[in-house]
Amino acid sequence: MALAKLKIDPPLLNSACPWATTLEDIKALYDSPYTGAVTIRTSLLEGFTHDDSIHQYVFFTPGKSIPGDGPKGEESKPPSSTSNPSEPVSTLNTLGYSPLTLSEYLGIINEIVGQRHLGTDTPTKKPFILSVTGTPDEIAMAYALVANAAEMDEDLRLAIEINLSCPNIASAPPPAYDKKQLDEYLEALSDSKSTYRGRMTTPESTPKVGIKLPPYTYSGQFDMVVESLCNAKSSEPGEGSFIDFITCTNTLGNSLLLDTSLNHVLNNESGTGLGGLAGAALHPLALGNVATFRRLLDKDPMTKEILIIGVGGVEDKAGAERMRKVGAGAVACASALGRYGVEVFEKITKGT
Repeated sequence: MALAKLKIDPPLLNSACPWATTLEDIKALYDSPYTGAVTIRTSLLEGFTHDDSIHQYVFFTPGKSIPGDGPKGEESKPPSSTSNPSEPVSTLNTLGYSPLTLSEYLGIINEIVGQRHLGTDTPTKKPFILSVTGTPDEIAMAYALVANAAEMDEDLRLAIEINLSCPNIASAPPPAYDKKQLDEYLEALSDSKSTYRGRMTTPESTPKVGIKLPPYTYSGQFDMVVESLCNAKSSEPGEGSFIDFITCTNTLGNSLLLDTSLNHVLNNESGTGLGGLAGAALHPLALGNVATFRRLLDKDPMTKEILIIGVGGVEDKAGAERMRKVGAGAVACASALGRYGVEVFEKITKGT
């Protein structure tokens, strides 16, 4: 039986970000009628030690000066009463991963879905995408945890997104820039997915698998990723790659903001102030990544069914339409979610 691919309807969701960390964050995203799926902030099996002194973010307008000792985090968000909605806003962050563990997030999902089941005969089937990272062995264990959760509740629609692209971990550069490392992750995932697939009652209940990719800038990088995806064959006869979706693109690393005093705006673990760039400033590069991957994936029967979740600088209907035009099957946002809250999905849908 062919395995159903990831279905996101409507094709709009959030990407893994700090505004999808808590139970309250995730429930608000899940309850929105304008989201077709919910992505949970990237987690580890054992959690991540968050430190406010080095894990930071800031909203900024490209081309505008940032005052010395200016606000960071939520305080840097443009006030809705004074900001121009048409003014492009970007973010820079030196964040790591969620302080909550993958197991804690599976518990949160059960709590949310359990509440929604009460009083209804038609449980929702909106997917949760659990973004995770770690070593290849840890990723295989993460898939096992997610698959066990799906096996226990056939109404759950779960997917796992392997984040191979965070630029802010000094001791662990993004594995998706290195073919050998990328292939090691894909092999671990393939083995784990094959093991658990036969235990699921329906193809729809088998957790889908995706990878979150960094921004690429030249053709050899795209070719490398697509070659790995072509080689990631499903264990089932007649199917292509076992990868169901790719999320592109993550933030652009090695980015720096200086304030009017010429000091770096953010702190990070290396002391350089370098972080990941997102929002409006990333949008053209994100569009190019989505367009290039769609063109290359469509060339091979092994990869043409892979869904692309397009991320990068979308905060209005026009931005979402641009992403869909170049090949995104679904569109996600992070900086815009931070700026506008969950209402951004209605804003994007209605063009208001």
